[in-house]
Amino acid sequence: MHGKFFVTGAAVACLFAEINAAGGISGKKIALKTEDTGASSTDALNAMNRVIEGKPLIIFGSMISPHVFAQTDAVNKSETPLLVGATNAKVTAQGSKWLFRTHVHDGQLAELIPEYLVKTLGKTKPGIMAVADDYGLGASKSIQAALAKLNVSPAAVTSYAPSDKDMSAQLLEIKDKGADSLILFGRPADVALVMKQMGELGIKLTTIGNASMVAQTTLNNLSAADADGGTAIGGMIPQTSTDPKITDWAKRVLDKYKVPADNFTVSYYDTVYMLKSIIEKVGCDKAAIRDALAATKDWKGLLISYQADAQGDLAHTLGIYRNKGKTPELIGPIKETGY
Repeated sequence: MHGKFFVTGAAVACLFAEINAAGGISGKKIALKTEDTGASSTDALNAMNRVIEGKPLIIFGSMISPHVFAQTDAVNKSETPLLVGATNAKVTAQGSKWLFRTHVHDGQLAELIPEYLVKTLGKTKPGIMAVADDYGLGASKSIQAALAKLNVSPAAVTSYAPSDKDMSAQLLEIKDKGADSLILFGRPADVALVMKQMGELGIKLTTIGNASMVAQTTLNNLSAADADGGTAIGGMIPQTSTDPKITDWAKRVLDKYKVPADNFTVSYYDTVYMLKSIIEKVGCDKAAIRDALAATKDWKGLLISYQADAQGDLAHTLGIYRNKGKTPELIGPIKETGY
């Protein structure tokens, strides 16, 4: 089930084709059924119901959190393992024993971004700017709570509509209130606009945010000067790796789909091969697959190792990235508290 994030869904389908070409899983070929989740939660639920009618062994779900919330009850009733990349922290707090997430989530970012900004970069008067939808406003609220635990009050808290093209008023408010840094939480297109407008306004602040700060689709729309120094904490991206296996795979994704592999593509790649290894051990039994997912510990993926917690989250290692011009560089990994 892929919806508007077609490239990631197509990349998963391509991996299945490669596995089948190499003999399948324990000699059995993978049969794949795809559905478009559409734009609304209702469409997403209808798509899930069509998938469930086919009695699948496993379901790869959406990266869009409202879709997953709408689908969870149907998945629970079907007793089918559902693997998702949706980032709302509450996705795995629904009490479902069939739902697992293999991508980092916004709750981890909301904790680690303020911690790194304050403790490592030494900034104590951040401005906050987030896209004004459930994704951004939820993150902004959690970031403010994390800052409070660090005894830091934001200089300004601002937001912008997803369709906005001019964020100068918010940027000037943050500057005028004496901010020493900016926490920026949005999607690649609007993050690029904010960073570009900072350059146009001559605003120079240490800027840190989610993975959109270093996403190739963001950097493609920025000059080297505007991108330089932008810092991100988020899911691991393949662009900084020197491992031939990873660089070759990322190149094949780019060549085939004309869109660079990103942190979500990495997550779903790992999910495919994690499930392959599980099925090879426990067979085609849904409950056994679920139990094996819940027991996952130190499973090595492309860029991180995975470990299941009690809620079904498997990704607890994130990357700290900083742009050197238009090239993201890995500063190092950072782990969720307790891992």
